[in-house]
Amino acid sequence: MRAALSLVVAGAVLAGVPPQATSVIDLPRPPQPEWFGVYLMGKKAGFSRTWVGFETREGRRVLVARTESTISATVGARTVKRAQVDEKVYEARPGGRLVAFSGRREGDGGDRTVEGRCTPEGCTAQLSSQGQREERKLPPVGETAEQADAARLAAARRGVVTGEQLDLEALRVKKMEDRYTGTALLAAGGVEAQVALVEELEEGDRAATRVSIAPDHRLVELRLGDAVVAKAEPEETAKRLDKVDLFGMTRVKLPGPLPRGVPARITFRLRGVPKEFQAPDPRQTWESGPDGTVTLTVSARRPRAADPAHDARRAKGRREGFEGLLEPTPEVDSDAPEIARLAGEVVGDTPGVYAGSVKLAHFVYRRLQKAYGVSRDRASEVLALGKGDCTEHALLFTALARAAGIPARQVHGLVFARYDDGVPALYWHAWVEVKSGEEWIALDPTFDQPVADPTHVVLGRGTQVDTVGLLGALQVVSAEGRPAG
Repeated sequence: MRAALSLVVAGAVLAGVPPQATSVIDLPRPPQPEWFGVYLMGKKAGFSRTWVGFETREGRRVLVARTESTISATVGARTVKRAQVDEKVYEARPGGRLVAFSGRREGDGGDRTVEGRCTPEGCTAQLSSQGQREERKLPPVGETAEQADAARLAAARRGVVTGEQLDLEALRVKKMEDRYTGTALLAAGGVEAQVALVEELEEGDRAATRVSIAPDHRLVELRLGDAVVAKAEPEETAKRLDKVDLFGMTRVKLPGPLPRGVPARITFRLRGVPKEFQAPDPRQTWESGPDGTVTLTVSARRPRAADPAHDARRAKGRREGFEGLLEPTPEVDSDAPEIARLAGEVVGDTPGVYAGSVKLAHFVYRRLQKAYGVSRDRASEVLALGKGDCTEHALLFTALARAAGIPARQVHGLVFARYDDGVPALYWHAWVEVKSGEEWIALDPTFDQPVADPTHVVLGRGTQVDTVGLLGALQVVSAEGRPAG
């Protein structure tokens, strides 16, 4: 942790001074970049640096928000590293528009840059990746200067800051809320100090990031559950990383092996699953149990759409009720010529959504070499590389499916596996779902499963990332498999 917090100042600023209607322009903040060590389940897996301040660009004063981060971990026998730098530029006034942005990703996942400018009519983004460039037009983005420092602003106002943010990874707009929730004592530098607390979350998130802010307006800690914590540290301390075995740290041990057949049903008794994550769906049902446990039943059956008479027909283009399931994104680049061409070759004239999906699942399984710790961020890059882990299998399948007129989305959660040490466990995993009519069907192209077996436990879909907050907290008390009724 950086220099110890001052209890005297804490008492004066947070307890004795009334809140002020501070604007993002006159908001006090550190003049120098703030450094953080990023911890995963107690092990330091990365570091980051943030800075918000004023600069002169093209002869005018602007507000600039810049974040740099590096993450490193061991996946299997390979050490992977990912670095990124994001910058946003705003008009230097309250309510000032987002006028420019840039982002750079390097290392595992491939190198990629995005640069863009925004006007009231919309934004234009230039993407560069693997020697290829493309331009994307975005509708008007309502992001304002308040989002450059939303958590600190909410603490200063003792209120709520809401607004849109442009996600530079997926080029989508997020609706964000930062809410001041009070003060708390936080251990820092061997003492306890009072800090302001702000909860930050995207609309639809089930768990908030908890931001702790010192009386002198420094960001002290950012915490998502008990698993992911960013702590303020001096630069030289922040950059000293631990060796992090991602597989070993994040797995959830089981009492014994699980059956993988279909049709079948598995009943889990779990601890550490908050109510917000217990969302029922056609495959999963939840029931509260004793002593804070919950019972989760996962069923896998032959889908109704396996009968061609009940399988919806494929249809390309936007369709009402299928928003976000057919359109390309920077990662799911289903509009890439090589993706579109290959989707047509694999699916051919197969009319049905599910029938075409089964062909694609088998194809992706055969096409990609199974390699952990070797990743790419875009489906077309995964195709060119020809290898990857579950994330790459799900990404390539989703792009091919959308190119073939199959509504598809990525899913993440847990799945049963037993690796070299022989320990049965649930491992973090990604697979896919397709929609045939009103029926959602889970497939796993990594395991070549046209119906994902009942060891697949869904914890999030699409862009939901709050699932990582469950790391270290989730436990399996018991698990029992039986044929599906």
